[in-house]
Amino acid sequence: MTDQAFQARFSAETTALIRTAMSEPDRKLLHGAVDQASRDPWSWPQADRYDLDDSVREITLPGIIAHYVILPDPPVPHLWFLAVIVH
Repeated sequence: MTDQAFQARFSAETTALIRTAMSEPDRKLLHGAVDQASRDPWSWPQADRYDLDDSVREITLPGIIAHYVILPDPPVPHLWFLAVIVH
């Protein structure tokens, strides 16, 4: 775990998908997962299975897959959510 809090930032496309294609229960489930990732960004498994970039992580929930990149550099360490898949 890290002592550093990460801010979650979402691409415009990801935000639009969350708002329009996800049910309220799914949004709450994703919110909890994003909170976990913000506290401990390494807690979710690596999305790049070929070990090319271990900063790309994948949240896998029932019906939802979200990909984010850990960007630890100041001034504001953050997680960039670049894709969400709803199935």
